[in-house]
Amino acid sequence: MEEEEFDDNELIETEEKSTDSKDNSATKFQSPVPFLRQFRNLIFGKRTPDMFTRITFYINSVLWTTFIIWHILSYATLTSRDLFMQQKGLPIEAIVEARGAELGFESGEFLSRLITYHAISVICWIVMFVGLIFLYRKLKTFVYLILGATVFYIGMSIFYIGFRYFMEDTTAYDKVALLIIIVSTLLHSYLLKNGRDEDGHVSFFGLGSRED
Repeated sequence: MEEEEFDDNELIETEEKSTDSKDNSATKFQSPVPFLRQFRNLIFGKRTPDMFTRITFYINSVLWTTFIIWHILSYATLTSRDLFMQQKGLPIEAIVEARGAELGFESGEFLSRLITYHAISVICWIVMFVGLIFLYRKLKTFVYLILGATVFYIGMSIFYIGFRYFMEDTTAYDKVALLIIIVSTLLHSYLLKNGRDEDGHVSFFGLGSRED
């Protein structure tokens, strides 16, 4: 009898350890979705904004993505020009220098300015992304971040690189995209200040905010 009781107790302990092991394994390999949701809430907040705010945010986010990818790739290409010449035979420096001469730059000056321009542009677009987060969360300071970064970006292109560069080397897509960002930001800022319902809550075209 004592041996049977001992065997039963040992069996129970073994099953409990197995259960604990499975629970620990499940916890260890659980889905990352809850963490991602918490991270998303930390950045964008728990409240889902109205439809107009979301549309403005999504459109500007797409434009933001194209700009920052372009400047990161351009910076990487210019700073790795020797590698491209060795591996691919692409005379990037010669091409840039030739264009710089056409724009009236001294030898080496245009390349140096382009590298600085793309590096600072990346910083501008990072600041703008912070502004887009503020826009999504309906923080009024978003307008200063987005417009400030956009105006500085355009000004650097015109005054640091040159007006001719802005007119000839900046694509029509870039100019239209920048115009969309500026107009949509101003419009959203105006509606955020004036589009309020009787309770003082922001209301865009009758669409209020709701909880997730």
